[in-house]
Amino acid sequence: MCDVLQFFRIFLFVLGGVFVAASVIYANHCCKKKGINMNTFSGLFEMWGMVFRFENKKLSILMLTAAFGGLCVAVIILVLTLWGQSQGCVFPINDRSMR
Repeated sequence: MCDVLQFFRIFLFVLGGVFVAASVIYANHCCKKKGINMNTFSGLFEMWGMVFRFENKKLSILMLTAAFGGLCVAVIILVLTLWGQSQGCVFPINDRSMR
């Protein structure tokens, strides 16, 4: 059971990372098309303004899903970790402790 929980924890972490990376790359692509520099505070606020105004529906859905979906995935990982530890599973942080 502990191995299955560890697999799901790693899978969810990787899935969340890939989804966030894809959303940042797509946001950068959309901002470059509109001439917005996403690396500045004003550009970042302008991008999020576009997201909340739903000017580009794909960008808005992707960014909002990445933001709130990432939070949900983090909560699920935390719940899986705490439940697994209450069942006796040990999830080592440092791999050297397993040798």
